[in-house]
Amino acid sequence: MNPASGSYAAGFPAGTEGILVGTILIMALAIRLWGIDFALPYIYHPDEVNKIAIAQGIFKTGDLNPHYFKKPTLFIYLNALAYVPYYLLGRVFGAFQTPADILPPVSLAMGVAHAQMPSTVIMGRLLTVFFATATIPFVFFLGKQLGKTTSSGVLAALMMAVSPTHVQHSRYITENIFLVFFVIFSVWASVRLYQKGRTGDYAMAGIAAGLAASSKYPGVLVAVVPLCAHFLRLNFSEGMRDFRFFLCLGLVPAAFFATTPFALMDCANFLKDAFSEVEHYATGHPGMDGNSFVWYLSYAWQTAGLISIVALLEMGRGVYSRSRGIILLSLFPLVYFLFISFFVVRNDRTYLPVEPLLFVLAASFMVHIFDKARKIEPTLLKRTAFFVGISFTAVCFLQPVFKTVSDTIKLTRTDGRETARIWVNENLPAGARIALESYSPFFDPSRFRITGFGKMIEHGPQWFIDHGYDYAIFSQGMYGRFYEKPEKYGQEIDLYDKLFSRFSLVRVFTEGGYEVRVYKVG
Repeated sequence: MNPASGSYAAGFPAGTEGILVGTILIMALAIRLWGIDFALPYIYHPDEVNKIAIAQGIFKTGDLNPHYFKKPTLFIYLNALAYVPYYLLGRVFGAFQTPADILPPVSLAMGVAHAQMPSTVIMGRLLTVFFATATIPFVFFLGKQLGKTTSSGVLAALMMAVSPTHVQHSRYITENIFLVFFVIFSVWASVRLYQKGRTGDYAMAGIAAGLAASSKYPGVLVAVVPLCAHFLRLNFSEGMRDFRFFLCLGLVPAAFFATTPFALMDCANFLKDAFSEVEHYATGHPGMDGNSFVWYLSYAWQTAGLISIVALLEMGRGVYSRSRGIILLSLFPLVYFLFISFFVVRNDRTYLPVEPLLFVLAASFMVHIFDKARKIEPTLLKRTAFFVGISFTAVCFLQPVFKTVSDTIKLTRTDGRETARIWVNENLPAGARIALESYSPFFDPSRFRITGFGKMIEHGPQWFIDHGYDYAIFSQGMYGRFYEKPEKYGQEIDLYDKLFSRFSLVRVFTEGGYEVRVYKVG
């Protein structure tokens, strides 16, 4: 990937590149559409409801201030914008007369919600799918540029298409997929900047970095890539005299504030929410905290272990051969991985932006090895090497493909929340007062008197008795995280055990590997 280089070995017969990329895109789209309606009309993901409500509020009122800054606002604005064609189409078919006719979800507790209009959820998830699928061509082009062959681009795009983490988050109305899109767009523009030094590429790289930060705050780290690309192309003295360096640098905050404008116009609330989110990640979240560096390494091994190792080998090859192209594409994964490893809270969505560039690096190394094998003599040894290489490549794909399929099947099958919901509706008396824990089934609040709790252990057994609750419903999604780590959450487990021993167990539901417990209070 030399600055002046613009040609690559085809790797495939002429005219097939477009067909290959198109086929991968169709496959990636189909995988992400599979199960997009999971759980509806109920909403299990804890972050979707809030984002839907804020986007609807902006569309209905015209007030662009989301009054929420734990995440930046580009993602929310894009979702609010999607309500324009949604509403107009609804008016054509007579479903809406005014924007107020678009009904928001009803939420009883975290992860316990009902979509009054499931089509609004589908619409938001489709927008995420669009950005997820649109990321793949840029992964292809980066792979092609680094490996100097269509083959490396195809391999990288295939890895992205079947990535279990990317597929999973492609179905959620959250900001994570948007962050990945703008990160990869910025890296792609940075590579073009490095190769040809065009002003437009500087502008695209800076704007995309700003939009990445406006999708999720840590996205600003991708700005290191165009800045390093600039100084890899020019020496320091020349680089500091080139106005395009400052253009790129200035466009990062410009794009951020253009799409998260109330960071300036509502600065006090912005700083309050933003710092609370930093504090949250720095102090802990039950079930998602502790030893982040090791956890991320373990997660990488569990989702795409061999691919991750091959990517690391390519990084090492880049250092050994002093390949500026490999070093440039290694920058963001290394910087970002080290950054997130310092926080106490760790989860799959935080790791997600690392994956695409690891896929590009892994694909480049695989193609490099095949190129070496092509030069082996005699022919029999060459064929053996190719067989081993192809077999290893196939094995690399087995793990992510299997996990993607198994995760999707688990997502779409009936679990304990659904069977518990049906049983409670059929067997508990109307008007019963129910205490409901986060991540429990949704119950009709017009049939039962329901109070939602984050954790049921917010109160002791006698409190629920004194306040007249008839039943308490516990969810594995909340209490399960404590019982998985008894050495760390012994106090919380003791509090749950007191509730479980004091109340009378009515039913336990375990379908789909998800446990819900119904207790009689008293």
